[in-house]
Amino acid sequence: MRRVTIGTSLALFLLAGCASQGELDDGAVYDPIEPANRLVFAMNDAVDTMVLQPTAFVYKEVIPAPIREVVRNFLDWLSSPIYIANSALQGDLDGLEHNASRFVANSPMFGLVDNATGLGLERRPEDFGQTLAVWGVDDGPYIVLPLLGPSNLRDTTGLVADYFMDPINYIGGDDDARFRFQVARRVVGAVDFRAQNFEQINDLKATSV
Repeated sequence: MRRVTIGTSLALFLLAGCASQGELDDGAVYDPIEPANRLVFAMNDAVDTMVLQPTAFVYKEVIPAPIREVVRNFLDWLSSPIYIANSALQGDLDGLEHNASRFVANSPMFGLVDNATGLGLERRPEDFGQTLAVWGVDDGPYIVLPLLGPSNLRDTTGLVADYFMDPINYIGGDDDARFRFQVARRVVGAVDFRAQNFEQINDLKATSV
């Protein structure tokens, strides 16, 4: 269980919020655990300021853009089976065909080169939180997760389900090696995301109440 928790926590390490948050009829966010959420948010902000922001700055300044794009392509390709599975669970045949075709098109180079976009197959991420929404599940209460940032009960459940959908977790071999790979994958993904959105997130932090 320890590995599931750490792997899931590192999966979406960012301060930007998830796409949807629980809202009441009057538009207010349903936040029954506000004191705890504020505490976790403050912790996440401190980690971003002290660790993730400077690391992302060095990453985007030192690593050439083409190399960063290769890294981004590879990370997206690794997540393709999750996109495919969720498209199927949503009954989205067009999305299923799109993501499956994209995965196949990028597989010859193990995702390092994004051939699919040139064929008109743009990135179309899908997750189990979106699947639950398609199934009619409500957002649920607002939750700020340690290291993950703002979310809600539905999307938090989706994160756990997506972890178990990831086929890399079931590939044979040394468990410790597989775990280290997954941690490295999540950390690199977090740094890359922060670097991609460096100015936007900094502006958000500077102007938010």
